[in-house]
Amino acid sequence: MTKAMTPPERMMAVMMGQEKPDRVPVVPFIQGYAANIMGMPPGEFWSDGDNYFDANFASMRLHGYEQTPLFGYAACGPWEFGGKVGMPDGSGELAPYVIESPVKTLEDIETLKVPTFDGPLPGGFAIADRNAERCVEMGMPAGFQAGSIFSAAAQVADTNAFLTWVITEPDAVRMLMDKVSDMFINALEYFANKFGAQQCMPFQAGPLEANGMISPDTFRDLVYPYNLKVNQKIKELGIGAVLMHPCADQNLNIPYYVQMREACDWHGRYIWIFGPETSIPDQMKAFGDHDIICGNVDPIAILEKPYAEVVQLCKDAIDEGKDNPGGFILTPGCEFPADAAPIKVMAMMDAAEQFGRYE
Repeated sequence: MTKAMTPPERMMAVMMGQEKPDRVPVVPFIQGYAANIMGMPPGEFWSDGDNYFDANFASMRLHGYEQTPLFGYAACGPWEFGGKVGMPDGSGELAPYVIESPVKTLEDIETLKVPTFDGPLPGGFAIADRNAERCVEMGMPAGFQAGSIFSAAAQVADTNAFLTWVITEPDAVRMLMDKVSDMFINALEYFANKFGAQQCMPFQAGPLEANGMISPDTFRDLVYPYNLKVNQKIKELGIGAVLMHPCADQNLNIPYYVQMREACDWHGRYIWIFGPETSIPDQMKAFGDHDIICGNVDPIAILEKPYAEVVQLCKDAIDEGKDNPGGFILTPGCEFPADAAPIKVMAMMDAAEQFGRYE
């Protein structure tokens, strides 16, 4: 029987791929939930790197899962390019949200300045930087946002106008995507230079890339080239671990994610967290020989279903993915619901303990 491991040892075993962990690791994709555990107002949680780290670290200690604090939010982009965001106050918004996008017209794209990282850090990257400092001090990776370019560009610009420009002004969209990808490349270089490439774990998401928003042909033409650009920089810098979260239904985009990994020679270890719309066998078929795939339990089910049913859903995911050649982690298919009861995290942990053991 595999010896008992600590959470860091368990994650290291999966990330290195050279030995089996004692059990399946659990990464609940927790952010806003951690603020509730601390009794911390969400605005204080999201606007301060120390608060963000302290709340996430407290949640880690309470539940014993393998996730480390990783700062990122869906509205990344507008603040960093000089627009305005609001911090959640508990009345509806759960994370920073866009108040004013810096790009309102096509002319604004031409004059838009790419954020630099050689002075005060732009927008949320200052918060991510402080959280990363606290993580690295304790031997954990520096997690920060490095995509996804299309979703960020669609908020740097007025979103309705941007989605119209995708059809009517594709050259302008490419110009904006270039500038947004350059911002993320600047971030990658900053964090790699500060903490060392092997201490970094960039995070990429992509809610607006979903097939319900754009066609796979649009993904191929307007998303793939910039995803490749950023991930080639990750390879060039020698960063070895990347967390990828293609949000919602992206089944028709999978061939382009595979193509990106092939173009990068499958460099490093990618952790794939697809939405619950993408089956675990499909993830394994696409990435399993090289990368870590995740059991993507439906966050709505985690929130709404009772403990026993959540345990069963986690067991089903473990049974499907536990023996993936590249490694397996139990996660939700998106962020853990901020308002979920603590017993729902317990359900994930109990499922891993009961059904995720390796011999």
